[in-house]
Amino acid sequence: MSNLKNPQSMASQSLSAGQDFKGAGEVFEQMFKIFETGNLEAMFDLLAEDAVMEFPFAPPKRTRQVKGKNNIIKYNQGILGIVKFKGMKDVEIYRTTDPECIIVEMTGYGTILATGDPFERRYIEVCRTKNGRIKLIRDYWNPQDSPKLNFVAKLKVAYSIFSRKLNSR
Repeated sequence: MSNLKNPQSMASQSLSAGQDFKGAGEVFEQMFKIFETGNLEAMFDLLAEDAVMEFPFAPPKRTRQVKGKNNIIKYNQGILGIVKFKGMKDVEIYRTTDPECIIVEMTGYGTILATGDPFERRYIEVCRTKNGRIKLIRDYWNPQDSPKLNFVAKLKVAYSIFSRKLNSR
């Protein structure tokens, strides 16, 4: 296990001579360190071209799966237009017997841009890597914890998303 401020390095665990790649624990520890710097481009560089993000608990009419690095980047840019993430806390990384699979518990926090209200959501993620790149993030979160936005805030968010889509064409 590890936390964001003091990640336990897999370097302290013995790796066989044939394992010259980064395991999932190392990749995600690196991702969290990069996240703290705010360098999202470097964070997105950790994604495999054919990476997949899944949201098994997404409510109806919400995205349940995003395929491909570029689509994952666009999806996350849309989220970042709604919520300004300040950080992750209570991060625990659980290693499995498969070095390319980990389970992560964490709480993301920040601010809802349209309202200035605080945002906090607990996540559990099943993460898979291959050759040192993120292949799968299966993101479990409680949809009932989604930000409670009033009607005016919802309009601002919808306008913001619509404007970004128009500008990206």
